[in-house]
Amino acid sequence: MQTPIEAAVSDALRAGRALCKTISRNDVGATGGHQAGFYLPKSVWRMFSTKPPVDGSNHKTLVQIQWPEGIRTVSAITWYGTGTRSEFRLTRFGKSFPWLHESYVGSLLVLVPITLRDFKAHVLETEEDIEFLLTSLGIETLGGWGVFSGGKAKPETEDECLDRIFKKAIASLENFPPGQWMAAQARSAAEECVGDLTKKSADSRLLKWITSEYQLFRALEQKLTLPIIQKPYKDVDSFINVAATVMNRRKSRAGHSLEHHVEKLLLDEGLPFDRQPRIDGKVRPDLLIPGKAAYEDSKFPVSGLIVVGLKTTCKDRWRQILNEGHRVPEKHLFTLQEAISSDQLHEMKKANVTLVVPKNFHTGYDVTTGIRLLTVDGFLQKVRKVTKNLAA
Repeated sequence: MQTPIEAAVSDALRAGRALCKTISRNDVGATGGHQAGFYLPKSVWRMFSTKPPVDGSNHKTLVQIQWPEGIRTVSAITWYGTGTRSEFRLTRFGKSFPWLHESYVGSLLVLVPITLRDFKAHVLETEEDIEFLLTSLGIETLGGWGVFSGGKAKPETEDECLDRIFKKAIASLENFPPGQWMAAQARSAAEECVGDLTKKSADSRLLKWITSEYQLFRALEQKLTLPIIQKPYKDVDSFINVAATVMNRRKSRAGHSLEHHVEKLLLDEGLPFDRQPRIDGKVRPDLLIPGKAAYEDSKFPVSGLIVVGLKTTCKDRWRQILNEGHRVPEKHLFTLQEAISSDQLHEMKKANVTLVVPKNFHTGYDVTTGIRLLTVDGFLQKVRKVTKNLAA
């Protein structure tokens, strides 16, 4: 019998397409806006609707959806194009429907179209399951959603300039390069292709660097991995070994991408830090500001120390940072997680965690919980202030 994550991957692969979106506070009705229901991105309307989005009109289609635990709903996909609204919503689930609850904020909805009137849906709660599905399908959900279509990730916009530069950069490569090389190539290409990128906020630059690097990595996979997986295999174990290598490479790259780009932001600002220094005997925080020497100097003020954890997702793993740097009670967690439930945010607040999240994702965080939430620009400003005060 298949596990829930196996069923989600299997359904997506069998159908050849799937829409994956992070469940937001707006989806579950926690923002006090429109009725609860899953927002569906209109730029990929052909995946779930027979009718295009037209401004000035509304339309509704009834669809059947098979959910986990044997739940089946006759739901509505509605286009709202009048007034100030311009969005698709998936609604009508019945009173006993479990997944439109605030505790599912940050989980992943996987909507698989069998036909445009018949769907299968899955809700993945743990980071491990979400990571497994995204790496299995080769997609990312930065910006709240991503599309799997025949094994190809479709970004929200086509960037021919980046594609041209990346094809030239990898033309002579025969092996996967180090992560730092990919990060540097992505930043260079983004700065060439995106007008005035250097003048944009640190939040905007970071997200563009990361999405550009993902585009570069996909091009590398097509060049270096596709010929390998197209070869015949002598047995099942050989195939599984190759698949495991591909999956592990995807996970590793995604995890290190954030590290490389945050370090670049700090270097550009001329801010001092040590990367993964060994302190307190055995722990290695991702970043320690201003560095190990200051941390181990008992006379150095604690107010001048900043311990930073870097986690692309932190729905479950955020607690790992709590034991990193016992001298510093406040821990900073830098993440690309697009939404977190209020319960988790309450826990983070009690644990004295300050979150650093790109500004575009702040709507996924309930600030009434009291959580300390910084933008990337806000974090850099804080570090500048701390280091300036120490130098004065």
